[in-house]
Amino acid sequence: MKIMLDTSFLITALKYKIDIISELRGHQLYTNTNVIRELEGLSKGKGKNAMFARIALERTKKFKILTPKIKDTDKSLVNYSKNAYIIATQDMKLKKQLKKSIYIRQKKYLVMP
Repeated sequence: MKIMLDTSFLITALKYKIDIISELRGHQLYTNTNVIRELEGLSKGKGKNAMFARIALERTKKFKILTPKIKDTDKSLVNYSKNAYIIATQDMKLKKQLKKSIYIRQKKYLVMP
């Protein structure tokens, strides 16, 4: 399975100490430059989310990074979902637009299609 990781999913996984790399072992993990840009913006701030964003940025080096034609992050993720990718996100608004998604439930479980 090709899985595209969103900003909200990466930060939430870190917040709840979920090792997504081992949980999603055997699948191809991707992110895109829009997500990287969001993480870079968040990492410049202060507080826990900035710290999680910095760690997430470091972990994205283990994933394949794609460059979408669409600059809006959510629209690009919806477009990827139409092209055989499953999107991992915590964003409720985005999840409603997707056919298949992966999300974190009860702070410790990954819900997969």
